[in-house]
Amino acid sequence: MLIVRSSGQNQFYPIISFFSNIASTSVLIIIIAVAIWKYFQRIANAVWVIFVHFSSVMLTLLINWISQKLHLNGYPALVLINEHILATVIIILIVLTIILPTLVDQEVQLLTILLAFLWLGMVITAQLYEGKSSFTGMLASLLVALVWWEIMRIIYFIRNF
Repeated sequence: MLIVRSSGQNQFYPIISFFSNIASTSVLIIIIAVAIWKYFQRIANAVWVIFVHFSSVMLTLLINWISQKLHLNGYPALVLINEHILATVIIILIVLTIILPTLVDQEVQLLTILLAFLWLGMVITAQLYEGKSSFTGMLASLLVALVWWEIMRIIYFIRNF
């Protein structure tokens, strides 16, 4: 990737990183929650979406804190979780699980899925390109997001929101 760097890419990746950071994704999650509340007329769904996002952020911070403490005490450190990837995956899963089934046009559904994965690929590429995370950190972030999503989805179906 170092060979193909250009001035256009140097300007493009920071923009992607900005829109995938915790603050930007938190604003987007609140907008999605308000839209879910207005569209479905159920406050429980909106609160669940907000809870899933902010609890995943807290889980990331906890894992990274534990990893840094282990490293300082001489133990092999765990891989640091990338907040950008985790938040992006959680948003994509919320959109694909809650909003996608409400879209009636199959072409719009396919376009939504393709755009979601394109955005995730761009966020991963931006994080790798800028050197903010390693490949194993990306993989760990994806796996933590998927496991956390499954735990939260079980709670969602048990509570039957």
